[in-house]
Amino acid sequence: MHVRLQEIEQFLAERRVEVLTAVVTVPDPEHATMPAGTWSVAAIVDHLRLTETSVSKILHVTVSRLADGARPLETDTGSVLHRLDHATLANRDRRVEAPPMVQPRTDVALPVALAGLEDSRAALLGSMREADGIALGNFSYPHPVLGPLDLYQWLVFLGLHESRHASQIRELGETRSDP
Repeated sequence: MHVRLQEIEQFLAERRVEVLTAVVTVPDPEHATMPAGTWSVAAIVDHLRLTETSVSKILHVTVSRLADGARPLETDTGSVLHRLDHATLANRDRRVEAPPMVQPRTDVALPVALAGLEDSRAALLGSMREADGIALGNFSYPHPVLGPLDLYQWLVFLGLHESRHASQIRELGETRSDP
């Protein structure tokens, strides 16, 4: 796999560990509890699944539409992790309303949501393998809040998005443990 996709795969794996570690900080009986004005832990995980599935489809559809001779080859090996502002995207002080297509199910059980999240990661990694060697910076797709993002930015966004929601899950755990 191209060095840029290897870097992103590692970044995504680290962010996924962050999410899963956050999930275990919230006691089991509270995984499905929907605090006023926010999602439950299970709903957050479902939202992450929906988001990752959407990005995987964007990547797959873009790459599958390219004829073999029309696939621009990636020649740059520089890091792509800096292509989005990490601090701004991780900042939980700014509330962002999720678009309808990534609104989570409110009745999902955590084990089902976690299994879906595992499946969405497998699909994403498959899409990344399909895109191996293609200059993904040449293709963009609009994000509902951030505007046009190239495909590397979309992949980095997934990791930052997971980090943002890992913080949200930790906050739920802290709120629950307060007397």
